[in-house]
Amino acid sequence: MAASNPPFVCQGRADHPAVLFRMTLAGIASAPGAAGITSPLGGVNPFLGNGLAVTGLGSMNVQVGTGLAYVPNSTAWNGEYACYNTSTFNVAIAASSSTQWRRDYIVAQVTDPGDATANWNAVPVTGTFSSSSPGPLPAIPANSIPLAIVNVTPNMTVTNAGGTVQDARLLLPLPGIWPTTSSARPSLSAPEGTMWFETDTNQAGIIINGAYVYFLLNTTTPDTWHDLRPASSGWTGSVSGEYPPQYRKTPDGQHVEIYGIVGLGSPYTATNIFANPLPAGYRPNHQSRCQVVIISNGTSNMVSTAFLNILTTGYLQFSNFPTGLGGTNVFLNCSFPLDSSGLIQS
Repeated sequence: MAASNPPFVCQGRADHPAVLFRMTLAGIASAPGAAGITSPLGGVNPFLGNGLAVTGLGSMNVQVGTGLAYVPNSTAWNGEYACYNTSTFNVAIAASSSTQWRRDYIVAQVTDPGDATANWNAVPVTGTFSSSSPGPLPAIPANSIPLAIVNVTPNMTVTNAGGTVQDARLLLPLPGIWPTTSSARPSLSAPEGTMWFETDTNQAGIIINGAYVYFLLNTTTPDTWHDLRPASSGWTGSVSGEYPPQYRKTPDGQHVEIYGIVGLGSPYTATNIFANPLPAGYRPNHQSRCQVVIISNGTSNMVSTAFLNILTTGYLQFSNFPTGLGGTNVFLNCSFPLDSSGLIQS
């Protein structure tokens, strides 16, 4: 057979057959199949509506939700159909037996006789009764994809009992990683597996089990040390022979390190040590604190009550220092997590 023509899309051609468009859909909107297949697998878009999810009801009906599905034509090289639903509707389930079990499919099915009567619908495919649970599944009809399995038990009169309706959808692959910022990352209501990259923190994440999970990235260009100075008025940011106060992001991108010497001002508690805050992307989402070392007359002293507080605004302050330390130096050597929302609270 020669190459199939015309290609899609061509300026000025009016002979684009429906199968050409269906093949286009098959190439851009179908679940991955084995190499060499000639009919796509189709699937359900996980973002639009509620993904044609099927739920049980207090009757022998199930409800089909809104969404978009791609239903393959079972004939080779005939592509797939796009089918969408904008409001919920119910599908009736055949009556149960008093003694036997059965399993039914709810499928999205296209009927295409090649004329203006072509349509799609979500329909039941009733299985056969079995004397043992759970019973065999029926065959899925041509031009169909499964949406759910309904487990019909003896004397069943409702479909909303636990385990009655099982999700059988084949979800389409999610889009690639989404460039965004840490404050605009995807909502946790996004589908499982949604990935994003934060341009302000240079971190990538994925939604797993309804939670944000970040990848540990070993970047090829590690963060360099950044100067915390200038110090606020009355404070000393440069001590002879010592490292000045500085900060950087750790290689995993999940923590910020602070290192160096700063001379205490007066007052030295609950005031901003430096004139400028840590920039966005280096600030904790909850106030953090680190213990510090006080250096007086060349002697280092770890005071149990003395802390460096890192505020969510990015400003650094000392707290709980002993009195009479004005003019002495403090050694900063600590790190704090950028995202502490998952820390155990009690």
